[in-house]
Amino acid sequence: MNTSDYERLLKLVAMLGSTNDGEVLNAVAAASRVMNGYGLDWSDIVLPRKLLPVRANVTEDLPLDEEELADAPPPLDKATPKVMYELLLASNNVSSDVKRDIRRHFGAIRDGRITPAIRGELQTMYNYAILKGLSI
Repeated sequence: MNTSDYERLLKLVAMLGSTNDGEVLNAVAAASRVMNGYGLDWSDIVLPRKLLPVRANVTEDLPLDEEELADAPPPLDKATPKVMYELLLASNNVSSDVKRDIRRHFGAIRDGRITPAIRGELQTMYNYAILKGLSI
């Protein structure tokens, strides 16, 4: 998310405390549009992040299993549209109807014509089906 969109989102979230109902509804709609453009939803900004293990000493490194890292899908910010496309089509968490919808993006991915809407859609599905392991 670029800086201007992030700052705009912060202002819109602050407007949710308004006493004017119309202002709150407009802020929700505008914030949803900003988040949807980046493949995010309200749970991504409202719910807490997954808790990470706490270390006794900041300088001690967490043990890394290299095999596990090699087999793990890339994080959302590192996954390219092509990687997301391929992993989604290979996943058992994605229904055949959703796979059909994903296949319609093949030409855009092949030709490098990824729009923000396509990227957002792929990121949302990738986040839920691949990273979170939920069925879609």
